[in-house]
Amino acid sequence: MKKLLLFGVLACAVAFYACKKDDDGGGTDTEQPEKIDTIHLGDRTMLATKVKVAFGLYTPGAIPAASGVAGSPVLTEDKNIVNAISGRYIVVKPNFTYYESTIKGFYVTINGSGAHFKVDYSASRGFYREAAGMPAALGRQGDYIDSSIIIKLPPYIIGDTLSVTYAAYDSLNHISNHVKGLVRIHSQNGIAEYQDFVGSWKVNRRTDANGKWQNYYLPDTSKTNFTCVDGKVQYCINSNSQCFEGIAAISGVTKYDMMFTDQNEFSELFSASATRVILENSTCDKLAYGTQTQTKLEKGGWSFDAESKILTIVVDNNGLEFANFYSYSVKFLEMTPQAITIVNTANTSYMVELVKK
Repeated sequence: MKKLLLFGVLACAVAFYACKKDDDGGGTDTEQPEKIDTIHLGDRTMLATKVKVAFGLYTPGAIPAASGVAGSPVLTEDKNIVNAISGRYIVVKPNFTYYESTIKGFYVTINGSGAHFKVDYSASRGFYREAAGMPAALGRQGDYIDSSIIIKLPPYIIGDTLSVTYAAYDSLNHISNHVKGLVRIHSQNGIAEYQDFVGSWKVNRRTDANGKWQNYYLPDTSKTNFTCVDGKVQYCINSNSQCFEGIAAISGVTKYDMMFTDQNEFSELFSASATRVILENSTCDKLAYGTQTQTKLEKGGWSFDAESKILTIVVDNNGLEFANFYSYSVKFLEMTPQAITIVNTANTSYMVELVKK
């Protein structure tokens, strides 16, 4: 059903054409001078003084050693690379194989910096924090025991990879094992010369398994058999009953918009509706329906590689801890000032078209 495909498209259907490739020649007149506050990733000590860690206090020295005692929390190693965009957020979601008491926070260090941060979830240091377990936009529950590790990056970074090490501590001050995480930093792109592509786009249509374009907003309709018993409508489960066919549900996307700014900000507004039969309100002559609408707004940043024509989207929701964090990449296949055709680099089985609003 389209509903099952929806979330695959959700992580795919985004596109935007940005800045042209920088001149790789050294010392040319077209090179831009470094910003005064540019940070080189090779200087991890300086980087650690420029980042902000949600609910974290900067402390010189290494993070404390694991307690190594029974009852200490145990973290699971995550070998996935975390994507982030300079000027925005590194979001690390720790996973546990074991914990007994309440997790109070984390120790985290940028490897090679000679300092660490103690993240204390009982504190408030200028970051918004949602109580654990509060529902998100679509009623999703938070998938963190207490929270995630959120690191705000400075805007101008030279270099593309770094690593962090983190450990959890609980209410008994037991410290977990240390886990290393790899981070890829994507640069902000200047797109002043491409203002036609800054603004709002509508996810318009997508191809099917045969490569034919399909209306993205055409709703799905499912039918089933009903019957009347003592004047009340019921689902027909007995082949010997007198049954009639009717529409059981109608579902579909009602809005899917993307917006890109010249400050490398990205937002996605999505809504869908589901109309289902309500047996209690239906009569033998007429089926009654009720409609529910689900809407979500997600925010993040973007980075574009003009040579490969690959756009990387990092959804970090501006550091809000309860939200869903993820990243993905799409490749431009065709583009005009009013329409763009893209394909997800992780799933090339179908194409998606966006049109300028």
